[in-house]
Amino acid sequence: MHIVYYVSIRPCEDTSGYYAVCDLPNGGCTVQGDTLHETQRNMMEAIGIFLDEDVADYFLNFEVVHA
Repeated sequence: MHIVYYVSIRPCEDTSGYYAVCDLPNGGCTVQGDTLHETQRNMMEAIGIFLDEDVADYFLNFEVVHA
């Protein structure tokens, strides 16, 4: 069974980049990046570190929200 985690990406008001938030069991991850691609890549890396090695089959569903 595959698990889907939802990631919300928003423009950062303090910089010209973006930040992303993903709620996960027992916490969550927040990252930032200069571009959308960098922000997505940073989130994939952060979630890979956060999740146990037992959780191998998961997908990230990115949603870009423009404020």
